[in-house]
Amino acid sequence: MHSRPARSRLTPLVALLSVMACARSDKPPATDSLIAAPAAAISATEPPVITIVATDFAYEAPDTISSGMVTLRLVNKGPELHHVSMMRLAAGKTFGDFDSAMKAMKPTDAPPEWMETVPGPNAPLPGGEQSLTQELSPGSYVLICFIPSADHVPHFAKGMVRHLTVIPATAPSAPAPVADVTVKMSDYAWAISPEITAGKHVIRLENSAAQPHEMFIAKLEKGKTALDAAAWSESPTGPPPAVPMGGVSAMAKGTIAYLPVDLTPGEYALLCFIPDMKDGKAHYHHGMMKTFVVT
Repeated sequence: MHSRPARSRLTPLVALLSVMACARSDKPPATDSLIAAPAAAISATEPPVITIVATDFAYEAPDTISSGMVTLRLVNKGPELHHVSMMRLAAGKTFGDFDSAMKAMKPTDAPPEWMETVPGPNAPLPGGEQSLTQELSPGSYVLICFIPSADHVPHFAKGMVRHLTVIPATAPSAPAPVADVTVKMSDYAWAISPEITAGKHVIRLENSAAQPHEMFIAKLEKGKTALDAAAWSESPTGPPPAVPMGGVSAMAKGTIAYLPVDLTPGEYALLCFIPDMKDGKAHYHHGMMKTFVVT
């Protein structure tokens, strides 16, 4: 199953993501290194951490990493919001093939079958970070940002795309993280078990739906709801009703990933902006938005 890269982040995300960046934190990232810790400092039981630095409009990342369980850590150093979405290219396809295909695609076109949707960290506030752990198989991948700027041009069209090669590992893979919360995606909902409380958690994300879905997390301002955040994205008048908190980008059917979160008490919204395969409307129009309370 594949997402639709040419459409997945155009309006109304200009409002909800780009304009909400005005509420960003100015706290700098903890480290500038592309690898968060040297190999000797990482326990053999923990996945290696690969840091991807986002700026306006480019990624800094290793060219090659090993397959297996890997933690992708997105650090946003740009003034705009950025995420990491990924495409795994079928055998024999190159980054040049990907670039040519993207240039030839119309906004309403689905990607070719040789592009496989792979999730990555969703957009934190500028100056913040979000990690995601999953198992990556060997192959040729593309890191890409579909979020648009205020001019409605998606960031990949401004150069925010990068090739990544995943080579076969020479050592056993680390085990998956231990999760204490499970979120199951369906068409069109998230089932959370158990309820998320304040503090640090590791969420096991599972997509059993027919379509790709994302989970964009936003902390709601007092008295606001997920519907308010979705409506504001269509007509951005007045102050934004929520603050971006990261999450996971598009996950294909059968995908499993692990998302660390650290949430303070308050009300939160989950939103999916991926366009539906049938009518092209964002999934939140089909009811894929949820409000939950963290105590």
